[in-house]
Amino acid sequence: MNTDHSQLILAYLDGTISDEELARLNAVLLASAEARAQLRTLAAAEVRLRELAADAAHAAPVSPGKLGPQAAARGSWFDRVLLRGVRTPIAAGLALGAAFTSVVWAYVAPPTPEPTRHLAALLADGFETGLVPGNGGVPQEIGTWGGDHAELATAGAGIVPRSGARMLRLLRSDYVGENSRLSHVGDQRRVIDLAAYRAEIETGRVVAQAEAWFNQVEPGAGQELAGGVTLFAFAHDPRVHRGVTWDDWYESHLGLSGQQQERTDREAATWERVSARLTLPAATRFLVVHLRVNRTKPEPTATPITFAGSYVDDVKAELLLRPAANVTAENAAQ
Repeated sequence: MNTDHSQLILAYLDGTISDEELARLNAVLLASAEARAQLRTLAAAEVRLRELAADAAHAAPVSPGKLGPQAAARGSWFDRVLLRGVRTPIAAGLALGAAFTSVVWAYVAPPTPEPTRHLAALLADGFETGLVPGNGGVPQEIGTWGGDHAELATAGAGIVPRSGARMLRLLRSDYVGENSRLSHVGDQRRVIDLAAYRAEIETGRVVAQAEAWFNQVEPGAGQELAGGVTLFAFAHDPRVHRGVTWDDWYESHLGLSGQQQERTDREAATWERVSARLTLPAATRFLVVHLRVNRTKPEPTATPITFAGSYVDDVKAELLLRPAANVTAENAAQ
């Protein structure tokens, strides 16, 4: 594995890359399939790094001018695992193959905000409709939630819905019939058909954005939990993946946002917001909003977890439109 490539990619992911280094990285990615593959692997590993860095991020403040704890965790973990060529299951994320090279380039743009305009509201769910979430894996109907064992809940155990009278409660880290090798995450997913926005998505200008609010009763001794949101883009209907392994799911999508995760605190009166953002590949036809509660401590086991009280409320998703000039410039650079 090329060390120079590795250092440039790690600097980009850490947010410490200079303009000169960014130009070098883009040139390397244009010329090297190995570097593009490495970037896909390391960017997907952000999911795991957020989990590893959760303790450090909440244990100590970040001093001005220094890298945050996530960057510190990345250095040690990348050195010990990825840079020695060990490929973890989570690193199967992002797009695979030359056909999806454009997905990689979404990670190698300058990390500065850009103006966008609202295109469409996709989802605004406070769980007030009374529609019960499914517990059989990927939901088989558009507009419904499905995944691991979950239920609708009202106020109780010191937790009050963030709005309205209901909220979603994630109960267990498995769905009916699941045979998971590691079980520490409770999931709920919603499939959204984007056919009405096909023309806009094919321009490469559309960005999906989602947010959700998480709360948690005080966990047991030695336990830590975090709420997360991930966006997945698919070219084909993802409902065919019901009951399959997560490896199959990760191998078949076009792109993912990377899991945005926030540890739920021990204050029942407060809710924690988590958001995610994904520039949609031009071939995207379906979007999946993926909610999860992850037990970060203790380590995962093969035995499904029953959560003492993990809640989600006020989930929103929308489409934004990027300026045409920005996309044109990126395409020219490729």
